[in-house]
Amino acid sequence: MLRHVSAWLRQPFEKNALLRQLETQDIRAELVDQLLGANFPTRGDGTLIWLHAPTIAQCADFGEVVAHFENHDDVSFLWTTEEDDPNGVFDQIGTHQHLPLDHPSFTMKFLQKWRPDALVWVSDSIRPVLMRNVARAKIPAIYANAGMSRAKARKFVWFPNFIGTYLSSFDRILAKTDESAKRLRKANAPRTKLEVLGVMHAGARALPYDEVERTRLAGQFNNRPVWLAAHAAVGEVAALAKAQRRVSRMAQGLLLILHVGDQSEAASAQRKLTNLGMRVVLRDAKPLPAGDTDVYITYGDADLGLWYRLAPVCFLGHSLIKQGGSDPFEAAALGSAILHGPHTETFQNSYDRLADAGAARKVYNSEMLTTALSETLSPDRAAEMAHGAWEVSSAGAEVNDRVIELLDGYLDKGDTHAAA
Repeated sequence: MLRHVSAWLRQPFEKNALLRQLETQDIRAELVDQLLGANFPTRGDGTLIWLHAPTIAQCADFGEVVAHFENHDDVSFLWTTEEDDPNGVFDQIGTHQHLPLDHPSFTMKFLQKWRPDALVWVSDSIRPVLMRNVARAKIPAIYANAGMSRAKARKFVWFPNFIGTYLSSFDRILAKTDESAKRLRKANAPRTKLEVLGVMHAGARALPYDEVERTRLAGQFNNRPVWLAAHAAVGEVAALAKAQRRVSRMAQGLLLILHVGDQSEAASAQRKLTNLGMRVVLRDAKPLPAGDTDVYITYGDADLGLWYRLAPVCFLGHSLIKQGGSDPFEAAALGSAILHGPHTETFQNSYDRLADAGAARKVYNSEMLTTALSETLSPDRAAEMAHGAWEVSSAGAEVNDRVIELLDGYLDKGDTHAAA
């Protein structure tokens, strides 16, 4: 209660401070509106799921939740973070807002405007006023990746009622480790709401492929060593060609399956590779490569799962040039070791996780790609990296499944505190 009264008293000062920054152009007008809980887009009809993460990059961890509801036409998403997005880099489906300041009128405006049907909260930031209003509005809230540092736990020993009341605002608290759960219990987290499930991460859904076609092509390749360059950009073709030529001197019969975005890019790549003296087959013109083919070009995503399954090693394109990279979990889910360039900003969190597990290797140029490809084509090394990639891509499945199960229960039953 004391915190709530204090927040009321601070409201005009916080608002005036923001307005002064606006006058001096130290802050965007749109961000001021978001911090004050005002001037949002109109909420559509149907069900609205609110997803909150500290950063825009961490919003990717909600990928499985979003995918579960992607075929529900009546479900939309509100995303909030604790960072601004002045350059419009947020690219998820739905509307992104900065979280409002933790004051009664600002949070109430926010909730009354959006009227979310459920909340998944993935942040250790403590917003007591907001969550008190969430609970009063009977919005079911799931606290995933729940944890508490030692320092914060020691601090809240002196305020057990405060932190206990805050944690009680959530319908479910999904702790990321046993140690986290222990600290949360000491902080008066309701035991009946607490579960230990691990860390919620973006997962991987394996792309479909035809096993009969995979077996047929594997037989036609006649045990040739194969590697894949997926989502390759035209600007990367020369570097890929150099690596193919150099490594094929050591790996006899090496075949590069070059996957590009569309037919025009495929034709462009074919011309460039032919001019470099390489033997090239375009899948459009010939369903199978000849025995002496250096590069087999394909395009579009219809058969991409097939190429990942055929190639034990893949290079993920749009990463040697500054285009943000490609989703590494496509390859990880289908058992391919991963090589990539330095420009992977769009999927940085996923690449970092794979690198930590020794499942992906970064290269900066064709020389480094040649070395990495030569080493990774070793069956033992490829299998080791592919296994690590699969483990990373499947991590978080349990907590993702639990969050989806809870959301289904809340939304299907129309009961904001449905038993689960």
